[in-house]
Amino acid sequence: MMMKSARLIPAAAALMAVMAFTGPQARADVIPFAFDGGGFSGSGFLTVAPNVAPADPNPICGTAGNNPCRTDPAGAYAITAVSGTFSNAANGIVNAAITGLVPINPANERDPTFDPLVPSSLSFIDYTGGALTYNNLLFPDGSPIDCAYPFSGTFLDVFGMAFTVAGGYTVDLWGDGAEPDLGLTYGVGVTDGTKLLAYQFDGVNATVPEPATLALFGIGLLGMMLASRKRKTVL
Repeated sequence: MMMKSARLIPAAAALMAVMAFTGPQARADVIPFAFDGGGFSGSGFLTVAPNVAPADPNPICGTAGNNPCRTDPAGAYAITAVSGTFSNAANGIVNAAITGLVPINPANERDPTFDPLVPSSLSFIDYTGGALTYNNLLFPDGSPIDCAYPFSGTFLDVFGMAFTVAGGYTVDLWGDGAEPDLGLTYGVGVTDGTKLLAYQFDGVNATVPEPATLALFGIGLLGMMLASRKRKTVL
């Protein structure tokens, strides 16, 4: 089994504002998320939008003899902001504020084993002696197999999302997919920029609302807003 880590691949204001729903995928502006396990926990809100994939980072992509261009998987949403809290028992981090999303910085790294299967948004969080991967993509219907990795189906793929935490930490949360005997499982890594402080491969549970739940929540939220407006009008 391939583990995500250092250069292994050279490589929720309103609770939720639902904008529209198209087909089986829920399109939402802000959605709640939570994760827990292996001494890690966190919860908050993700701002998401339909993804517009960046250009392939390889300047000679498509030329004779080069690997085909990279693309982000179909159905991906871009995570554009995050808020909430994060805890990690091993490092004494307790309900620390999530301070922001780490912007993607597409990596111009190529490897014949993995390209063009890795997404265009592939980015790295570097620390001394290694790096963690991320792409800040969310998959409402479950991640595809978009790299040489055997499992899929989590709302984050094996590269995952990266965010900063008060105290100078950077956290990487990723999906390890639907694994036999484990179900949908996730992993977490924490770095201070100089070293990897904590790492959990598998054993982390994470959730976002199911697409159908998002739609029902949107209808309920709209109903509450209309009922509130009606009461104000009567008064």
